[in-house]
Amino acid sequence: MGTDYAKASEAALVRAVRALDQGDAETIPDRLEGVWDTLSGYRGGNFHAAEEMLLRWLLKNMAGSSTNAERVRRHPRAWDILGAVFALIPLFSLAKSLADRRFVGILQQTLKDIATPQQQEGGETKETDPDVEMADAPFRENPANPRKRKRAGSSSFDISAQRRVAGCLQSAEAVFEAVRILLSRCETKALEGPTTHRMGAEHVKSLFSSPAAEAMGILVPWLVMCGVAMDRPQVEPFREQSSWLSTFITLWELHLQSASDSSEVATHLSGTGARLLGKLTGIPQQTRLGIDPAVQDRWARDLRRFLTRNLILPARAAFLTRGSREAVQIAVDMSSASAHTAFPVLFDLVSRSPLELGGKTSRKDYETWVQTVFDAILHASNNVNRDSRVTAVRTLMEMAAERGTVLSTVSLRSVCKSYALRPDAGDWSLLLSLVKLNPDVFLLSEDGGELLEQVLERTRKPDALSAEDFGRAAQFIVLLADGYAQARSLSTFIKTWLKYLAHDKPEAGLQPLWAQKELVDAVANLIQSSLNTNQLIDILEWLTVQTKPTESTARIYILEAISAGISQEEFIDAANMKIFDACRWTVASKAIARGTLEETGKIWSRIKSDIKSILRKSPVGREDTFAAFRCCVAAWLANHPGALHEDEAAKLICSFIDRLEKDGETIHLGSNDSESSVGRATYMSWILSDAPRLVSLYVERKNGIPNGIHSLVTSASAEDASLDSALAVSRLLLERESNINNQKLMGLLIDAVISQINTSKAGRQRSSTKVAIQFLLDVPTEVLSRTQREAAMKSLVSHLPGDSDKPVNIAPEYWKPALSLMIKLMEKPTFYEDMSFAHLESIGRCLWKTHHRSQRRSRGELASGDVAGDRDNFQLLQQLAMLVIRQMATGSIEEREKAFLTATVLALQSPCKDSDIVPRIVLLKAFVMAVQASSALNKLEGTVLDLGDIKQHLLQIGASVVKSETRQDTGKLSTVIALEALGCLDREAVRQVLSDAVTSLLEESDALVGKGAQVGWDIRMFLAHHFPEAIPSPLNAKMLVEASVSSGEAEKPLSGSPAATTGRTTLLQYVDTVVGAANEDTKLRYLEELLEDLNSQEALGRLVVICRLVHHLKGKRPCSSSRPSDFPSQFDLAKAHSALCHALQQTTAPHHFVLTAKIIHQLLDRNPAYVTQWNIELTLSSVAAISAVQASSNTLISTSTSTYMSLCRLVEIVIKRHRKRLDGHFHILITALQALLRLLLSRPSVAGATTTATTISSEAEAARHQSLWEKHARLFSRLLTLVCEPTVASVSRSQTSGLDSEKDRAKRYAGQFMYLVVMQYVKLQLEHVVPHGVREALEPGVYSVMDITTPDGLKIMNDAIDPSGRVIFKEMYKQYQKFGKWTGV
Repeated sequence: MGTDYAKASEAALVRAVRALDQGDAETIPDRLEGVWDTLSGYRGGNFHAAEEMLLRWLLKNMAGSSTNAERVRRHPRAWDILGAVFALIPLFSLAKSLADRRFVGILQQTLKDIATPQQQEGGETKETDPDVEMADAPFRENPANPRKRKRAGSSSFDISAQRRVAGCLQSAEAVFEAVRILLSRCETKALEGPTTHRMGAEHVKSLFSSPAAEAMGILVPWLVMCGVAMDRPQVEPFREQSSWLSTFITLWELHLQSASDSSEVATHLSGTGARLLGKLTGIPQQTRLGIDPAVQDRWARDLRRFLTRNLILPARAAFLTRGSREAVQIAVDMSSASAHTAFPVLFDLVSRSPLELGGKTSRKDYETWVQTVFDAILHASNNVNRDSRVTAVRTLMEMAAERGTVLSTVSLRSVCKSYALRPDAGDWSLLLSLVKLNPDVFLLSEDGGELLEQVLERTRKPDALSAEDFGRAAQFIVLLADGYAQARSLSTFIKTWLKYLAHDKPEAGLQPLWAQKELVDAVANLIQSSLNTNQLIDILEWLTVQTKPTESTARIYILEAISAGISQEEFIDAANMKIFDACRWTVASKAIARGTLEETGKIWSRIKSDIKSILRKSPVGREDTFAAFRCCVAAWLANHPGALHEDEAAKLICSFIDRLEKDGETIHLGSNDSESSVGRATYMSWILSDAPRLVSLYVERKNGIPNGIHSLVTSASAEDASLDSALAVSRLLLERESNINNQKLMGLLIDAVISQINTSKAGRQRSSTKVAIQFLLDVPTEVLSRTQREAAMKSLVSHLPGDSDKPVNIAPEYWKPALSLMIKLMEKPTFYEDMSFAHLESIGRCLWKTHHRSQRRSRGELASGDVAGDRDNFQLLQQLAMLVIRQMATGSIEEREKAFLTATVLALQSPCKDSDIVPRIVLLKAFVMAVQASSALNKLEGTVLDLGDIKQHLLQIGASVVKSETRQDTGKLSTVIALEALGCLDREAVRQVLSDAVTSLLEESDALVGKGAQVGWDIRMFLAHHFPEAIPSPLNAKMLVEASVSSGEAEKPLSGSPAATTGRTTLLQYVDTVVGAANEDTKLRYLEELLEDLNSQEALGRLVVICRLVHHLKGKRPCSSSRPSDFPSQFDLAKAHSALCHALQQTTAPHHFVLTAKIIHQLLDRNPAYVTQWNIELTLSSVAAISAVQASSNTLISTSTSTYMSLCRLVEIVIKRHRKRLDGHFHILITALQALLRLLLSRPSVAGATTTATTISSEAEAARHQSLWEKHARLFSRLLTLVCEPTVASVSRSQTSGLDSEKDRAKRYAGQFMYLVVMQYVKLQLEHVVPHGVREALEPGVYSVMDITTPDGLKIMNDAIDPSGRVIFKEMYKQYQKFGKWTGV
């Protein structure tokens, strides 16, 4: 039947070809469509006459200069048919036909025609009139089947339509695809069969073997059409668009090579190529392109590689050997038309071109080459318009600064004069790049000094700068300081700093650009490394003699910076007193803190009289008073107790703190125009944050807390600012360990705070109560004494309404901190006054009223957040009740305990209102759990209580709540609380009571789960535990999970919408409940059901459940060496592993991928005995296949940082746990390692792919990308070391020979294969730019491979790689012999 179909198809093709000569030119499209339809189902036959006839007819009608010939050349369907025919005709016959009909000339003419599209007046319009086109018309093309295209109408054969941009792009798409098919048939790996195939391939290649000048007739328009596609306003995908430039490169490689090739490339391709590469890589800025991002990355790599190999490297070789600059000059001249893009791209290619390893050329020669190109670009920039010139130079300099390119100071000063310091405005972006690149541009010469003077003068007017330029100018100054330090002239910078820091007017303050904290930190870090002690003393003496009124504040500011940078003893000894002499109050405190006891005494004796006068008489609101106070505090802290000057300083401080209480809250400084203020809060905040030990010293001396601190903590008003201030002071006090360890201080503070809890019924709403509760929550439990705990509990329970009180409204936000504090207080023995079980009942009633009020306010549609909050409050009540009851039911049972428990039992068994049922259930559950865990249960049974009666009472009340159908609790809080309480009772008793309510509970659960309500899952978990038979497929519920949850973020609350998502924690709890009591067969059945559809909307939820389920599984051991398909009726872990591997290869979502890989890792790690040889090979094959796909697309790798790590972990677990199964199958491991290595090194570099107008964020992104790349390289290197240095456990066998260790045997066996990975590494270094950090991370693994490779293996490897790779391998082996090879001791 197949033979008959083939014959029929062949006959139909013959008829269609013969019909081509019938009709006029206007019917050619219809005839070609008939041929295309015939070819769609044609797979070739034994003879190819019809195909050759078709080929010759097409080429004949394309030849010539007539309009009809041009129409056929431009017609996409004609080239589609040519592409199909190219794949059918044998290469030998195909080459003859192409040569006879001058195919290359026709191709060249076609590309010339379409490379000059005509623009329609008024802009380009759509190809189809929207009034005529049907709304349901098919797309122009179906990517799934490229031959099933929309039939081309007569308009596509209209010459005017074909000459427009859209028509030219359609033609280009078909032409490029046909040429790609033709050249792909000539590849070596595709040449199978008779020798004539290889001969035909060489004949086809020879058609394109023309000189470079002639080849440009094809290559130039080809590149132009790529640019046309990029310039489209919207992304329009074309067939195999990513291969357009790779086909372009293949055509170039077929030309006749000569010494003038680089000049031809520079003349014809450099301008267009540089412009396109700039758009692809975002130089000078990212623009929206009309191609897909994956195509953009592929084109950027291909075009960069082409220009580097065929223009940059030959031009560099010509310059270094002959001093020729011809190619460079031509490329620069041809790029002038688009200088703002092309010039930076050329410099980028030159500066990033790889160095020749092991060659004779020095680095200095390379720097000369880069300088030559830079000078040529600068010279050519003078001939382009101003905007393009400025943009090009700015981008070029940012690029050079980012990479640290070495450029001469002469050329850099020329750039600064011509571009950065224009008379109308300064370019701070360019100045910042210059100082980053080489600070010596502004130093070491008179010209540099003049430039620096002009730059720094512009900093005197910071208001004239924009926000961005202000930041750049500030960074410029910081880098300038570092440049002075490198030039060993930091003293000069400090003098310059004083000059520009001081304002012209004394009252104007400091210049903001020079008073930045970053500059202070930079100078402080450079002081000790850039100055010796003599230089430091000289600059301090110079600062001392600067007495201009405008410089006094600036001098103090600089001295503070210098003081902050001194930490070594020799600098302290040399400069301490000098700094003190130069700046008294501001620096004296640091001098006292760092000086010896003798120096401290000298300083105190000199400042004692002045400091007494200031602290006693000067207004506390003055800044010099505040500075003197800090200096006095430093003196007190520097003296040990009982020292000579300790008492004087202490008296001054204590009297001044007392004085603060009399001077009011805040005193504004009216003596100057500053808006700053110094008041009591300023002093107290500084004490708490910078001098916390002062508080302890004050308490020890005065036996009391400073009133300022006491009032800040306890005098919170109703205003939010006051409340926040009190809480901030509390946190500052409790963050200091010295304060916590001071028993006297903490005792006084806690007593004062407890006294602030208002014991009235309305006191719970007071701000002082909120501050007190939060303060006691923050205090460590061990600090609170029993008396303090009991006093706090008494104050808290005073807020509770009594039985006779009217109902009160208590704010919901009060209960969580209050209950948390009660739990904290009751964790240790606490028997407060009038302790009663009625307090717990009162709390429960208040909580239920709060919940009921919230429910009414939301009109029956209670938000899940409110339900969760109320539920948490009841759980806190349960914890509190358990602690209270446990205290009374543990240890010796005295009269107090018996009375409490008796009253509790009576209260719990007494009738209650419907509104009190839920609190009663919570308290019953707490009582049962506390008592049955008590060690005195036997004493209590029969005398004080009957636990069985209480459990029965709880069972009855809980069951009545669950069964009730009249309840108005739309949030189902009462149902959930009742079910949780029943969960602590006997399972059989619960089953018996609730057997008739299972159906309604299940329906209710399904409805709530559908709405995304948490309580629905709680009900379902109860049913799964108590009535598992009621849920036939418990793990088939809706399992949507937010992607962010599985990536480690906190669980988010569920919404009430139908598309609500389920939290990860909830799903895991539910799975644990379901599979807790299930047998192994049942668990496997659950796993099989979950694996049925991993591509649904619920896939992430299913994967979360599967991951948890695998933890509970032991599996069934399959027959040895069996595939999963050998036993289709038997499901086991081996079959589950196969399904997961298949899903791993199909998934496109990063979170799904990482989670699936994690599950496979668990199966291989936790269940090694149940994994077959098939599973091991499938794992490695999957890793290889995924890596090969991702190496070309980079979709998962670019969107998730964990994808590559997941693949490495899969290979790692195979090596660790299943090493013995690799014997005889090692080639699969090698394939996986090679694929992972290609995936690692083929990723695009951020530095080269992003715009060079980098901001801080882009630089941070590049650094993060580089760090992640190096981390992945270390992971891969670890895989190599695991293979080459196996652990004993991974290679041990049950029966071993005593003459040879298994570890040595495994290393010898691996040595037969692992050199292939090193060969791949060498080859990839030729194809991709590998950063130094990545190479360094890979070195341990590569060296371990060389360790186990025999000399014969190294020789084979050296012979198998090409000359370029041999140079790289030679350098690697030299480094290995120096640093990597173990030579013994």
